[in-house]
Amino acid sequence: MFEKWARETPHRPAVVTRGDRVTYGTLDVRANRLARHLLHRGLGPGDTVAVCLSRLPDLLIAVVGVLKAGGAFAMVDPHQPTGEIGRWLERAEAGTVLTYEQFRPGVDDGTGRRVVCLDADADLIDAHSPEPPSAPCGPTAAVLFTAGTTGRARPVDTAHRRLRAAYGSWAEVFGLRPSDVHLVTAPTDTAAFAYGWIRALCSGGTLVLPEGEIGPTLWGQSFAEGVTVLDTDPLTARLLLDGSAPPAGLRLVTVGGERLFLDEQSRLQERMAPGGRLLNVYGPVEVAGCGTWSETDRLSGAVAGAGRVSLLGRPFPGCRVEVRKGQIWLTPPGGVAGGDALPTGDAGTLGEDGLLRFAGRLAHRVTLRGRTVDPYPAEAALATHPGIREAAISVVDDDQLVAYVVPGTATAAPGAETVRTHLTGVVPDSEIPVSVVNMGALPRNRAGKVDRRLLPLPARRGAYGGKGGKGRGEPGHPEAALRVTGCAMLVMGLPLAALFTDVFWPGSTDLTLVPTPWSWLFRGLYLAELLAFCLGLAFLFTGRSLMRRQGRSAGLTTAAHLAVVWLLVSWWPQDNFYRLAAKNDWERQAALVYTFNVPLMIAAAVVAVFVTRSPAPADTE
Repeated sequence: MFEKWARETPHRPAVVTRGDRVTYGTLDVRANRLARHLLHRGLGPGDTVAVCLSRLPDLLIAVVGVLKAGGAFAMVDPHQPTGEIGRWLERAEAGTVLTYEQFRPGVDDGTGRRVVCLDADADLIDAHSPEPPSAPCGPTAAVLFTAGTTGRARPVDTAHRRLRAAYGSWAEVFGLRPSDVHLVTAPTDTAAFAYGWIRALCSGGTLVLPEGEIGPTLWGQSFAEGVTVLDTDPLTARLLLDGSAPPAGLRLVTVGGERLFLDEQSRLQERMAPGGRLLNVYGPVEVAGCGTWSETDRLSGAVAGAGRVSLLGRPFPGCRVEVRKGQIWLTPPGGVAGGDALPTGDAGTLGEDGLLRFAGRLAHRVTLRGRTVDPYPAEAALATHPGIREAAISVVDDDQLVAYVVPGTATAAPGAETVRTHLTGVVPDSEIPVSVVNMGALPRNRAGKVDRRLLPLPARRGAYGGKGGKGRGEPGHPEAALRVTGCAMLVMGLPLAALFTDVFWPGSTDLTLVPTPWSWLFRGLYLAELLAFCLGLAFLFTGRSLMRRQGRSAGLTTAAHLAVVWLLVSWWPQDNFYRLAAKNDWERQAALVYTFNVPLMIAAAVVAVFVTRSPAPADTE
């Protein structure tokens, strides 16, 4: 599709940056030469090539060159620690890397991976023919990564067939034209960027890419280039459309990533010039970002509670949408109805009008004192408060809901009482946050989505002083009760353990035949074992809430908590069993080894993983 426009409009600008402008003809020729060089270096059909470049439009030349050579591209950000680059390359299973000489140390790990440097190998690349190569095409066009908001970013193999079908759906809904000038604000290593350049270069349009910070000055570049299509995320859409007036020729704004609430979508639509369209687009990477779309001008009437409704709308042509047990399932374009349906991990409802409504992300549900709580209804309600621009709710230490809010235009930042008053009667009292953390902005990853793992922990004292709330150190607070229980286990457990030693293991601590001073050393050992056992019991009741504050995942935290408990409590019983077991009693010796020693090794390994695992994995679901 790109080559068609390269033949018909070779002099039309294909990629424009602040300092460079490349035509379709030039991009096509340079991509052809790179493709031939990759084939000369041994690239096979369907092999994955990691594009680890920083300069534009080299990055687009590399991507198109990989496709012409029959490979699949994967975008990797070169501006990250060397170890992280290696992990991204492993996840993509990239056998070849396109980069610059300055980034070679970060991608060449000595495993035999091909490294092609566009600068150092420029003469070799330019020596190839400018004609397109005849290379067989593999089934996969791209390895795109999920946003990583609910865990480590996952690679998704995306087929040519799926991207081609998605393009057809986009073209029909967006009304793509060869005269369009597309401004894409997504970072180049995200799936959203891949969708943006495909829409631009496959329709014969011009792709405008910003460099540096996105702000009001971006409109200057947009005015100069005559931008007609803006492809962005909600945060950037607010920044640009709420600032100075958008370009008069801007006819289409597509907003993906996080969802817009309907009242905000209507407000941004009003900022558009007459005839301009603003679309809320929804679709995870598994369906090539092509799922559903909504437009306020297509609604038949007003929607009740628009401030709390995120309307995902209707499916793209060729797509299907279902809600199964509250979860949204999408059949991507080009798929077989019903047979290719994929779960999105998002909750939703289908109205009588056939329009899909977003109802939160399943992975964002939290456990509060053993009960599952969905924070989305409260978050949606907080977004309607005039003093709150954004809100996210999380749980701390398994027993406290905390609201993270970005103040709006109000003079005073919202506090716990404001939040409680606004949510009373909207959600159950038990699901109202008792603590509020005011932030300048919610933390986001490179895909523009809120990363809840990076939300800061509230102050340990005085942060839970909402109505009826108790401070962390006050009597009656759940954590205070845990501390009391832990101290009781420690104080009472020591004499009880000493008393029951001779009951469970009579004679195991008999030191009558051991001379001094050795007998005192053994008595010290027995005391240490009893103390470790009691510490383990105390940690069983109090440790998990403390460990959760380290920011690791709930599953890893639980495993590490139980591992520490086992490391402490096991010494008292195991040593007593060993002292009573004969050395040649092989059956008992083997049973003791597999009951105590092997689990101790496993527990130590779990603790090592907990200590070394980063609280916020460097992915940017």
